[in-house]
Amino acid sequence: MTRAKTILSLLLILSLSVFACSEENDEYGVPDVELSDFPLQGFLDWDTSFMLVAIEDRDGGFLAYMRLLIIENHEVLSLQVDGNNIEISFSQGFYTADLDLLPGQEFTYRLRIDDNIRAGTLTVPEAIRGSFPESFNLSDNYAISWTSSSDPAGYVALLQIELDDDWLDHGQLLNGSARSHTFNSSIYSGLGEDDVWYIDAGVLGMNFDINDDMLIMAAFDEYEVYLFDDEIGFRQTEKQVAGSQLRGRFPAAFRGLATPVE
Repeated sequence: MTRAKTILSLLLILSLSVFACSEENDEYGVPDVELSDFPLQGFLDWDTSFMLVAIEDRDGGFLAYMRLLIIENHEVLSLQVDGNNIEISFSQGFYTADLDLLPGQEFTYRLRIDDNIRAGTLTVPEAIRGSFPESFNLSDNYAISWTSSSDPAGYVALLQIELDDDWLDHGQLLNGSARSHTFNSSIYSGLGEDDVWYIDAGVLGMNFDINDDMLIMAAFDEYEVYLFDDEIGFRQTEKQVAGSQLRGRFPAAFRGLATPVE
């Protein structure tokens, strides 16, 4: 009888410990999500609200920025990162901001949209070093590989192709232990060099949370851009003047808005 009471007491202590740990995770915003929870298609199609905090390697320094898409009607917006108010700009349907973060850094966020406040903690993945083909062969598979000192929650391998009046977007969700991916040529079969403006290919290492149905991501972005049209800048300007929304990685036009951090 004494032994049975002892076992019951241990089980009670264990259950209380697990419950307390769960409450602590909730309090400090530790994500409790699985990779399968990541809304890949909604992210690619821009039909789900998300906040992306991204870092990339730029000329020997790190470029850190925020990109925010809100598909719901709203009036009030504010963001704090590590308790600091962030100055936000708006262009082409997205909110953007410069940030001061580095690979591997943990940060807190507090995002207010009208009366809804989303707060939590995420860690930026460690830097990714990618290996890409020198040219993009439209008649062959496209293989990339990369290195990283640790495993993030997952990767998104991205292939984005801009045509004269259309886009081809392809994404593949990968485990955090992945270090290579091959895009099958069937994705772009039938395309010739005269059809393509440019191709943006790469991999996004990310940690993420789903906070009140909104995707919150901390990511390191490694990519390569292949130009097929010498007049790409002029053509993109024409699209903007005509009122068309630019696509590309987050999109490509936003990359130059932030200042690299040495």
